[in-house]
Amino acid sequence: ISIIYEKVYVKFLKGEILQYNLDMKNTKKESEKLPNHLALYRKYRPSKFGDMLGQELALQILESSIKQNKIYHAYIFSGDRGTGKTTAARIFAREIGCSPDDIFELDAASNNSVEDIRLLIEASQSSTFGSRYKVYILDEAHMLSKSAFNALLKTLEEPPAHVIFILATTDKHKIPSTILSRCQDINFSSPSLNVLAKFVKDITKLEERDIDDDACLQIAKEGKGSFRDTLGVLEKILNSKSENKKILKKDVEDVLGIVNEQEILNIIKAICKNDPEGIIISLENLKLETGDLTDRAYLSIVKMFELGLYLRLLKDKEGQQKIEEKVGEGLLEELRSIATEYPRTISSSNLYKLLEIEKDLMVSTNLKGSILTVGLIRMLKEEE
Repeated sequence: ISIIYEKVYVKFLKGEILQYNLDMKNTKKESEKLPNHLALYRKYRPSKFGDMLGQELALQILESSIKQNKIYHAYIFSGDRGTGKTTAARIFAREIGCSPDDIFELDAASNNSVEDIRLLIEASQSSTFGSRYKVYILDEAHMLSKSAFNALLKTLEEPPAHVIFILATTDKHKIPSTILSRCQDINFSSPSLNVLAKFVKDITKLEERDIDDDACLQIAKEGKGSFRDTLGVLEKILNSKSENKKILKKDVEDVLGIVNEQEILNIIKAICKNDPEGIIISLENLKLETGDLTDRAYLSIVKMFELGLYLRLLKDKEGQQKIEEKVGEGLLEELRSIATEYPRTISSSNLYKLLEIEKDLMVSTNLKGSILTVGLIRMLKEEE
């Protein structure tokens, strides 16, 4: 081994630049080294493409390239956080025959300098440890500096035959076009609420717990399109309600401080019916005792009003389906009925008035409840 490579490889082992991918070891050996408790997102991390959900198109492209033995020298895995980009990169590396010794990961958010990339490039020139390929996974690749990208560009143009780069990013638009043009772009889409809800149901069952469908949907909403974040929310609920035989939607709302959707819908109804008393009663029922809860309630009102407007305006079936996936079926029908019955109230101008309340909420910390109440009442018709 050359002196340069030996120095670089020692740095790899020390973890100064590249983290040796321990996750590629078999599950039994890993579990023996780790503490008893393993976070759900690690415990249920997919180990093969067939275990991954909601990424059919991306996986189809990768599996097809493997079957046809058409492996590209560089890939961009782009998509929102928690959609499975890094997991897919690890699986892909294994599927093309890489041993753990030939899979390296670089956290580009922490190691983003030109020197870091130069060390990586130097190491990439060496031969593999018995595998056909060496795979370098650059997580959060958009965080690399401009000079680091420039240093990487030459290697992407003329890479060693045994080296594959996978750049994973949540912000593809921040990656220079010169880099993008030299990589095969694989997009990882955010999973739908239905996919996440089923995911929650399945994982809860594996944890030998029971959960109702409404609770699954609520947890899926809090996951915000991320499998990892959804499992984080689920773990918090399971730990907080460890004595409950079955997790209900109310349990999720209690633990996370989520405002009741039915009361939010009642507020929308009260606005449509010019009913200030209804607004006040529903806000009281929500028990907005803190500024944070008031902010959550306001955000929920805006989102539901917005959904009502979209349900009224969208005629395209595909567009309607995307909206329908965001709310439960029962709530959806009520909201659709209100939007149809009160088209002059569920309007873009009123949504704009609703959005203006945010300015006042941002100013005050002690009177947010009062500001929200008055702001909603002011949306009613002047004669009221």
